[in-house]
Amino acid sequence: MKKLLLIGAAAIIAACSSQPEAGYTVNVTVTGDLAQLPNDTLVLTGGTRKAPVADTAVLVNGKATFKGETTTPTYYTLSFNGKKALSRFFVENNAKYDINANLDAGETTVITTGEIQSHIESVNAKRKELFAAGKLDSLMKVYGKMSDEEKAAFREAYNNVEKEINGMNEAYLAANPASPYALYTLASTIGDVPVAELDAKLATFDTLAAYANNDLLKDAKETAALIKSLQPGNKAPDFVQNDPDGKPVKFSDIYSKNKLTMVDFWASWCGPCRAFNPDLVKIYKKYHRKGFEILGVSHDRDYNAWVKGIKDDKLAWPQVSDLKYWDNEVGKMYYVRYIPQNIFVDQNGIIVGRQIDKPEVEGFIGEFLKK
Repeated sequence: MKKLLLIGAAAIIAACSSQPEAGYTVNVTVTGDLAQLPNDTLVLTGGTRKAPVADTAVLVNGKATFKGETTTPTYYTLSFNGKKALSRFFVENNAKYDINANLDAGETTVITTGEIQSHIESVNAKRKELFAAGKLDSLMKVYGKMSDEEKAAFREAYNNVEKEINGMNEAYLAANPASPYALYTLASTIGDVPVAELDAKLATFDTLAAYANNDLLKDAKETAALIKSLQPGNKAPDFVQNDPDGKPVKFSDIYSKNKLTMVDFWASWCGPCRAFNPDLVKIYKKYHRKGFEILGVSHDRDYNAWVKGIKDDKLAWPQVSDLKYWDNEVGKMYYVRYIPQNIFVDQNGIIVGRQIDKPEVEGFIGEFLKK
């Protein structure tokens, strides 16, 4: 009997040892001319903005290994001390990742036991196959030299590829509606979700025990609350930032003196912003005396470029910036993830419009000032 028990115990130990580890393992192999690397320190970063993860490993003979656990399955980035990115992949627990980077060929492959990254790799492989079949990579390089007809044909071919790729993702999400990848997709695109659908979308994960302490879900819920607070009918958050002369400008001091105020989120480096500025100058001249004002909030980081942009585009309205680029504090306050973007408030600071499309801006202003 004892002998049988010992055999049974050995079988249990063997079975347990064959199970994947609780966390993740990332094995890295780098080949090619290692002398071109900025250093030998690999950094694995990921997690969420409130629970960031940063782990390091030294490359020895072209190899390194990371082991850990992720509290929130999401994308991680592998780089050399944050200077040279090698790969970005979706990390989940109970999974192993073999990252093979060929420096000479400029290619990195990911081989994984992780379900989500396996799906992502299949999508990437399909996109590569479709691009090769349509020679889209080479055509993209000469797009600027194409005729209008050739450009139209290219756009159609490109859109067809994206439609097929999107179909693959949608099929995966439909089959796995409560997967970590579904949560990541929701969190990444939450600004595009109709406000009326936000609570229902989040409830899919909020009712599952597996997401009880999930940082990504917490972030998504906070973002949803912020987006809902910025809808028409709510009071706009007040703020103060400096103008180009270093003088503080308070938002409420401006909107309280005008019937309608537009906050214009822009930057001197933003092509679409600069392209719209001539139209905005005409709109301003037409409606300013009727009670319309603009406050420009720039996502610039270079003071001279910001000031030059204001001068070159003849922007006559007040301008402010903290020169923090995408970390602009007002931009974060108003959940600005792209520019140009706008928000409109009345004389009491009540939001009356948000993210009005450029072709509709003048009509919106004209209609409001008729009231």
